[in-house]
Amino acid sequence: MKTNHLFIAALLLLGTASCGSNYRMTSQVGSDGSIYREVYARGDSAFIAGDKTHNPYMFQIDTDWQIVKLDSAIKFDFWGEKENLNVKVCRKLPVVDGEYFSVTKGKEYMYPLAIPTERVKKSFRWFYTYYTYTATYKELTDKGPVPLSNYMNKEEQIIWLCGDNSAYNGLSGMELKDKLGEIESKFGEWYSRSQYEINWEVIRDFILAQGDTTNIRRLDESKEAVYKNHFSTQDTWGDAQIDVLCNIFDKIYQTKYYSELYLKNKEAMNNMGEEKIKIAEVLYNSIQFELSMPGKLLSSNARTLNNNSAIWKIDGFRLLAENYTLNAESRVINYWAFGVTLLIILMILGAFIKLYRRTR
Repeated sequence: MKTNHLFIAALLLLGTASCGSNYRMTSQVGSDGSIYREVYARGDSAFIAGDKTHNPYMFQIDTDWQIVKLDSAIKFDFWGEKENLNVKVCRKLPVVDGEYFSVTKGKEYMYPLAIPTERVKKSFRWFYTYYTYTATYKELTDKGPVPLSNYMNKEEQIIWLCGDNSAYNGLSGMELKDKLGEIESKFGEWYSRSQYEINWEVIRDFILAQGDTTNIRRLDESKEAVYKNHFSTQDTWGDAQIDVLCNIFDKIYQTKYYSELYLKNKEAMNNMGEEKIKIAEVLYNSIQFELSMPGKLLSSNARTLNNNSAIWKIDGFRLLAENYTLNAESRVINYWAFGVTLLIILMILGAFIKLYRRTR
């Protein structure tokens, strides 16, 4: 079977389009149902000096958050990738049932990854008190110009982007490799087409602004053929950049029109391309979400459990397929309830004994 490099190329292109950040979020659920939260990040020198316009977080830091500068950078392991963190913000949420973050103006596209809908439910059941935590990160609304469903069905999206253990049950290593290889290829095809569509749209927008109907027509007529002949194969797919695309159209029509258009408007065209692919910035930010709850952790859909804490990895890739929901439940033993129950039983037993003695 041919080795498929599409997905690796996709990751490299996304990485060059955006510099992603890692965040560590710790949340401690209190016995009263409140949450104490800390979010760690790496801030630049300006932010450390007090300039909040250099906010390293995806969300706004309002007066509810306390900023704590760490004495020295903490090297933290994000699933094998180590990063130095030098600042944290913290706050307490007395009641948890809704959204408790807000995004910075101009970064509204970060909303799905930055703002979960959270709820803590406390249920008293005499001998035990149960705590249930849920958080839902919403599916991305902007996934680029090409629907992912054009290339992958829902099951394949969930397997590749979110993970689905039930999909792997009973498969051998070879069978699993073949299955994932096929899905990887489809994901690569989706990204390839998305990258091409964005760069093609940028070129067309600039030609349209000049009112050049002849070259607009040429661009429209050759769109599908250019993609099929130059960008749909794995060997050349990684070169789907604006300047490369302009050179291809030049060769087709024996002109220098497209490359000269790019050279005259290089910065503006690149900026437009980056604006159209804001999705990349969302995909490459990730959160290590750590949750601690009162009592014993009974169940959770977390990727990792560590010392009665549930740990999830949250990133934009997981939000491409569907909403991503975190859930966990814990239980606290109400020892006092056992004591009160025992006392009541003894009192009732004592009353029966007295009654029995009187009737004799």
